[in-house]
Amino acid sequence: MYLDLQNKVAIVTGGSSGIGRGIAERFADEGVNVVITGRHEDSLKKVADDHAGIDYVVADMTKEEDTAKVVNYVKQKFGRLDILVNCAGWCPVQSIKEMTIADYNRAFDLDVKAVVDLTIKALPMILASKGTIINLSSVGATHPGINLSMYTGAKAAVENFTKVWALELANDGVRVNAIAPGAIATNIWTVPGLTAEQSAAHRRSIEQGIPIKKMGEPEDIANIAAYLASEQAKYVTGSVFKVDGGLAV
Repeated sequence: MYLDLQNKVAIVTGGSSGIGRGIAERFADEGVNVVITGRHEDSLKKVADDHAGIDYVVADMTKEEDTAKVVNYVKQKFGRLDILVNCAGWCPVQSIKEMTIADYNRAFDLDVKAVVDLTIKALPMILASKGTIINLSSVGATHPGINLSMYTGAKAAVENFTKVWALELANDGVRVNAIAPGAIATNIWTVPGLTAEQSAAHRRSIEQGIPIKKMGEPEDIANIAAYLASEQAKYVTGSVFKVDGGLAV
């Protein structure tokens, strides 16, 4: 437990499932007042109903009016913001031979532009609280894979934003870090049309390429996020934490 997190306020984008949900739930368990965002109210409401301390705003983070709505909601309800977690993202799997500029726009609008837009809008409250920003990157930012150019390119941009913002905001008492997950067991790995047996075989094939020989869980990322948000990490900024079972090495 990180007692200094109690009663703080956090925004976690993409908080209705996967890594975002794991981070939101861990923060709530630490006593943080969490506002999650996503496009589907049913899944957001389920998370909020299941965990005290979690609230939600239905928002498409690629729309500037929606990022403004999220920030205004937090400002009106809590009057402060201590932690911003930019987690929402999209991972297209497509060769450049098949890609169009529309595919690029979709990937970078959510994975990069939305991160910048929300951070700019939330920054006055983060500065006032001397808070922290946590961006979600990927091991692919430094170890790219075939057919992942849009995703790994976007995450490389996120890592560089993280480092520059850390430099720019250090004198203001604001820390900025990133987490770079490897293969984490979420629905991003679900392949349509596979039977349960085929899905299990698909997962095993992925795990064989990981030194630890297993996928991580959302809680593995949430553990790092809780640490980075706490005073235990008060001397940590501009860092990228790989949580990948040794995949990057």
